[in-house]
Amino acid sequence: MDKKNGPISGAQSAGKVLKLLKIVGARHPHGVRLKEVIAESGQDRSTAHRLLACLVEEGFVERSSLGKLYRLDMEAMQLGLGADGLAPMVERFRPVMKRLARSTGDTVFLVVRSGDHALCLHREEGSFPIKAFVVEPGTRRLLGFSSVGVAFLASLPDAQTASNYGRHVVEYAALGLHLTRLAQMVKAARACGFAETQDFRTHETSGVGCAFRLSSNSSVGISIAAINSRMPAQRRMELGAELMREVQPLAWRE
Repeated sequence: MDKKNGPISGAQSAGKVLKLLKIVGARHPHGVRLKEVIAESGQDRSTAHRLLACLVEEGFVERSSLGKLYRLDMEAMQLGLGADGLAPMVERFRPVMKRLARSTGDTVFLVVRSGDHALCLHREEGSFPIKAFVVEPGTRRLLGFSSVGVAFLASLPDAQTASNYGRHVVEYAALGLHLTRLAQMVKAARACGFAETQDFRTHETSGVGCAFRLSSNSSVGISIAAINSRMPAQRRMELGAELMREVQPLAWRE
């Protein structure tokens, strides 16, 4: 093929992927079946299935195992969030966040998992005058650097914690978070259903967080953070129990 005049194979592949993403996006949130994607895209079954599988693996599309429907997943939604301000997902969870902020008086955060990181989407302020603004909306932090980040790891196989740590060992070690301690935090989160952390940078605030599935391969979490004087062990347990009661009805079920 003439590289100057003809389309290169990489561009062709990208075009095919983007076309499938557009088709899935046009049918969101109801979903679209593989045969419909094939008919609309003009691609053969093998190619369409392979490219959709790639989009699923990268978190741009999710596939319902029950209905075998394809829908947009977290990464695609995050792109929309960055360009469009408040995403519909923020509006979906805002009522429970406001309720928690009112009942606790502290700061409540909405966080999604994005690969090896936890991405903060939104926060709600409580009435207590000293705020724990541990992270700004739009900020990514490595899994394990926040209570929801630990909760995300607790929902994954143990090997995931080790591999995640290995990919970012310099960043973890810089804040004194070593693999043994991270593994202990993950184990504790699994045992009680929520995670507890202290801010690794300032050591002045603490938080509790719960994570739950939003789709077949995406997760979201809600956390509560406050200054250390407001977070003795007994209150952390109470806040964790309150979080669990609030998020359980929100979890995705097939």
